[in-house]
Amino acid sequence: LPTEFSLSQNYPNPFNPVTSINFDVAENGKINLDVYDIKGNHISSLISSYYSVGSYAIQWDGVDSFGAEVASGVYIYQLRYPSGLITKKMTLIR
Repeated sequence: LPTEFSLSQNYPNPFNPVTSINFDVAENGKINLDVYDIKGNHISSLISSYYSVGSYAIQWDGVDSFGAEVASGVYIYQLRYPSGLITKKMTLIR
């Protein structure tokens, strides 16, 4: 079981049309995984729920919260957990 929170670099990166994001949860609690554009605008909430200790993976298909495809570019993904947050960049090429 993981002993600390971690957020892996998405794979593949750059991606089209889907990318995988792996993360480790070190303590039970509410986890949020959000995607933002390079200007800081919220694009999509991939996760917003309670997770138990363990390793997880989620996929993002390059669509926003309304189901619309987003443009090519650099996006920020952020894992927020009870005691902190981790941020990484990814690139979508259409």
